[in-house]
Amino acid sequence: MANVLAKEMRLHMAEPFPDSVEKGLDYGEVDAVMIGADIYGWASETGSLSELDRSRLLQAADELQRTIQAFPPDA
Repeated sequence: MANVLAKEMRLHMAEPFPDSVEKGLDYGEVDAVMIGADIYGWASETGSLSELDRSRLLQAADELQRTIQAFPPDA
């Protein structure tokens, strides 16, 4: 699983930040830049997240799922 996650993170990081997303703006319940940075940080710690970090990750996932439609379609 760690290899799959590492590969997916490499692919994700190789992609440019979408031009249609304005940095510093909230889309729905999330800041487009911060949610990406937070998820990257949690993903890089896979297997060793604290209870607090797991809780924050689940909260972020819920927020993102509720508001993903607020992002531009090409993002």
